[in-house]
Amino acid sequence: MFKSILQSGKRTTALFLVVFAMIFGTASVTYAASSGGWVSKQYQVNGAWEIFKRDGQTIIKLSDSFQTNAGPDLKLFLSKTDISDLTGKNATQNATFVSKLKSPTGSQEYVLPEGVDINDYTSLLIHCVKFSVLWGGSNI
Repeated sequence: MFKSILQSGKRTTALFLVVFAMIFGTASVTYAASSGGWVSKQYQVNGAWEIFKRDGQTIIKLSDSFQTNAGPDLKLFLSKTDISDLTGKNATQNATFVSKLKSPTGSQEYVLPEGVDINDYTSLLIHCVKFSVLWGGSNI
C-alpha cells in the first residue's frame, strides 16, 4: 500500500497538504495547478512559469531562468484564446490584464486580480500594449 501511495505522485502530495492544513489549521497551502514553458512570438521568451494557489490567492510565478527582451510597455495577460491563434493585433481581445511585467529577467510573482478564475482562460501572454506586439505566451 505504501508503495502505491508513493507512486501516485503529485495528487497524493496535494491531497496530503490539504488534509494537513485542515487538521492543523495551516493557512498557507501551496500547490502547482499548472506549469510550462513559453512560445516565442515576436521576441524570444525563455524560462518556465507556474500557476498555483497560496493563502487563497492564485499566483503566477515566472522562474529564475525567465528571460526576454526589454520593452516599453510589457504586460502580463490571461487570454481565452489559444496562443497559436494570437497576434499582436488580437492579443488583448478576450484577455484580462494581470500586471505590468516587473522585469524582463528572473523570478517574479503576480497575484491574479480578485474575481479572476484561472479556469476561464486558455493562455498566458507577455504583450507590449504601446506598440501592439505580442512578445510570447503559453497555453495553460
